[in-house]
Amino acid sequence: MIRNHNLPKDILRRIEKLGPFFAQDERVIFAYLFGGITKGHPVKPLSDLDLGVYLQTEGEIAEVKLDLLGSLVDLLGTDELDLVVLNNAPLSLVGRILATRRVVADKQPFLRHLFESRIMREFFDFKRKEQDILYRRFA
Repeated sequence: MIRNHNLPKDILRRIEKLGPFFAQDERVIFAYLFGGITKGHPVKPLSDLDLGVYLQTEGEIAEVKLDLLGSLVDLLGTDELDLVVLNNAPLSLVGRILATRRVVADKQPFLRHLFESRIMREFFDFKRKEQDILYRRFA
């Protein structure tokens, strides 16, 4: 996606604020940073930050997401953010998020481990079927 603004030059320092930020927000159970920045890729002009959050199920998830996104823009000083709510994201996306995740907040480690374990089992089954379908279609 074409971006409007580059990430701030000190974005890696600003990312360190995510842990305390999420620790204070009772709606967030755990949060990940994922994508290119966690793979050690350099920050490029079109880079953005990819964040995933697992929320308490109370309340309207879309409303909470918008509120969190606004607060994160203020905290990090950039609107080049992609925020994924893990509770209702597609399996294909969450499985790929877990492959590059870096945990930035974890209030309930046992719940996070249960979530990761379930998603990875389901994702590996899905991925096998996906590969079969793609092979039959494009082989």
